[in-house]
Amino acid sequence: MNYPSVSVCFPAYNEEKTVGQVLEHAYDLLTAWKIDFELIICNDASSDNTGKIIESFAAEKPEVRVINHLVNKGIRDTFEELNQKAEKDFVFLNSTDGQWKTESLIHMLPMTEQWDVIIASRIRKPYGPGRLFISMVFNLIPKIFFGVNTYDAGAVKLVRKEIIQRFPLISSTPFSEAERLIKSSKAGYRITEYPVEVEYRRTGKSNAIKWKVLKNTLTDVIKVWWQVQIKNDLNEAFSGGKQLR
Repeated sequence: MNYPSVSVCFPAYNEEKTVGQVLEHAYDLLTAWKIDFELIICNDASSDNTGKIIESFAAEKPEVRVINHLVNKGIRDTFEELNQKAEKDFVFLNSTDGQWKTESLIHMLPMTEQWDVIIASRIRKPYGPGRLFISMVFNLIPKIFFGVNTYDAGAVKLVRKEIIQRFPLISSTPFSEAERLIKSSKAGYRITEYPVEVEYRRTGKSNAIKWKVLKNTLTDVIKVWWQVQIKNDLNEAFSGGKQLR
């Protein structure tokens, strides 16, 4: 089968223990499968040797592009910058902490004949009870408030680039991961999951359970609900007349 072209993207922040191995493995795999790919890595102002490792890896590899942040922008903005910089038909945004294996992409690419978004949902999440509860609520909200199954919104995904271009995000928190899935599903794009086993995080620390993040996430849910549910309904009610802006 002829696979679609794919932008494989990696954010990195203080991942010196894993980043080199993850990138080398991904590059070797993509090259071996003769996939039309580009590999984009964003060093989000790491304070360890992550940047040096990335630059060494990227040397003399024309398929590789490196973005260096002078100040740390955080995971949400780094993710979105990588999404926007991607130039291939599909975008696969992975992590450099070793949790998700790039092999899952090889299994997901054939699914693009039928699906526009494939989510590498986690069979078992390597979390404690508190984080598991937060994750469960995070994935229930789209079902309850928007009628959309996002499966495992915080997981690695293979996304049609057209979707990223079509739906700019208004969320400034991790809810942005669910926002794009909600909007694309409402527009008729096809979403499914590909369950995978993941490894425990070997570096870094998640901020998802912090109270400030949770409070801001709730604000984003309300903003997206207004835009997707209320504003769209009002626009439809006034269709043929002046559209709301």
